[in-house]
Amino acid sequence: MEIMKKFKKYTWAGMFLALIVGSCQKPDYVEPNDKSDITDFYATLDGSGRSRLFNSHISNDTVFVNIDYYYPIDSDNEVDLSKVLLKASIPVDSKIVPSLDGISDLSKPINVEVIAGDGSSKKYVIVANKKGNTDIFGARLNFQDQEGVPQEVDAILVGNVVNFSIVPGTQVINPKLSYTLNKHASGSIPNGTAVNLNQPIPFTVTSAGDAKEQYTLKTVEAIKLPKGIRANSAKIMFAKKLKADLGIDVDNMTSSIAVSGKHLVLNTRAANSVYINAFTGAKEGTIELGAIKGSLRNFYSTSDDAGNIFINNLAPNDGAVFKIWKANSATAALVPFIEWNTAGKAIGRKVSIIGDVNTNAIITAPFHAAGDKTFARWQVINGALVSSTPTVVTVADYSWSNNNIDLIYTNPTSTSSEYYAIGYSDNRLVRVNGTTNSVAANLEKLDANFIANAVDYAEFNNGKYVAYNHINSFDWGSADQVFLIDTEGGFSGNPSLNTTPGLVWSAPKGIYGRAGTMQPSNANGTGDVVMAVSDNGFYLYLYFMFTNGYVVGVQYDCVDL
Repeated sequence: MEIMKKFKKYTWAGMFLALIVGSCQKPDYVEPNDKSDITDFYATLDGSGRSRLFNSHISNDTVFVNIDYYYPIDSDNEVDLSKVLLKASIPVDSKIVPSLDGISDLSKPINVEVIAGDGSSKKYVIVANKKGNTDIFGARLNFQDQEGVPQEVDAILVGNVVNFSIVPGTQVINPKLSYTLNKHASGSIPNGTAVNLNQPIPFTVTSAGDAKEQYTLKTVEAIKLPKGIRANSAKIMFAKKLKADLGIDVDNMTSSIAVSGKHLVLNTRAANSVYINAFTGAKEGTIELGAIKGSLRNFYSTSDDAGNIFINNLAPNDGAVFKIWKANSATAALVPFIEWNTAGKAIGRKVSIIGDVNTNAIITAPFHAAGDKTFARWQVINGALVSSTPTVVTVADYSWSNNNIDLIYTNPTSTSSEYYAIGYSDNRLVRVNGTTNSVAANLEKLDANFIANAVDYAEFNNGKYVAYNHINSFDWGSADQVFLIDTEGGFSGNPSLNTTPGLVWSAPKGIYGRAGTMQPSNANGTGDVVMAVSDNGFYLYLYFMFTNGYVVGVQYDCVDL
């Protein structure tokens, strides 16, 4: 008990001492702020809370509030300056007089004074700068190049300079300017008007409230991306119906396509080949095949990377000897290239070539008996065919049936390089190890109701691309697609379901097949794909054809915007 009394005595003594010591301390002194600047200012409208709708700029003692003439800017709702809310940022112990709380009338200048904590002050005038929108939301230059190909270039706006990137070596013929402005604005050059951009030209945008903005239009030399295709650069150059547009009036016999410089060649069995402009799709001529013409003779056609054209027969249906003829262009004569006695083996439904047969190339032609797993391979070294007798290669874990298979190597100088294969009814696009001939990677299987049987490979702007098809041979269901895959962008998934990471582009399902032309079903289940790179290296072209349907040309670019 005595201990408890002592504890209470000391506790009260300690509290009393703390009270005395605390009462002796002097309070902290805060120096009044001598700053009276408005550091930020904006305006909003009633009902918009503290949303920063209209910014300002401050010049000396004047605050210019930039009010859109209409809000939202694409509406017809003119802003009423007598009903705006003004928000100012000032030092913490300052005040603004008169107060800006509530609705302000900015239809005439407002005089205010910012009084600092020490009593000093600074006067401001708040002025509305009510102008219509003069932004250029987008601009495009449409023209034809020296090949007669329609081109379009979207502008890149850098400040008030409107740049159009033109690929080096391109002739800009009959350029026309189109642009998108606010609905209340107008441009000094009428939309869709021809322009001469040999030199930079001025372009003025005017809008409500006497708003005016000066721009400069100019062309600049395009540069390439470090790697690959520019995203969303796919452009349909043409889509031609085989029968209605090109006059190919026989059903089920147009089997293949070949690209040679400015020309795309369409091979129709038992008929002279038709060649069209590779950029516009316009029909330009025919290739007289003479003795090579026949249902089983000019069975298939392809091209190499240099634009040499090849036509082959179907063996043994056309005899025991498998034959390939070659022409340097669509207007050059066809000459024998390969003749080989197949000893009865079925070959000739597909032939693919990587490289240039005038330098180095690898030529492949799959055997297509049911359940086959083999293909013939020829090699060209320094412009000379090593032998007319091919090497027969067996794929370890991939097979095909019903005459549907295509494959292509990735390196024209190496028979141990990887190659891509697609065949029915496996319907998986596979990448095969060229040394072991085993599948190294694959995409998921496409719908086996339909046929996958054509593939091509191209290297473009340091990227590696493969394209293949999916054909509907019936008058029901939906396929007739082509897929372009970046092989280094993620080689997995199902491109028809948009689950392949490396999918660059796909043709809309069914649009370019026989359903799109209202022609008979594609009874032979045939179609083709081929790619080419422009001489300047800025464009990749993908061409595809569905028998009884369309032939289509798609352009991609690698322009760095």
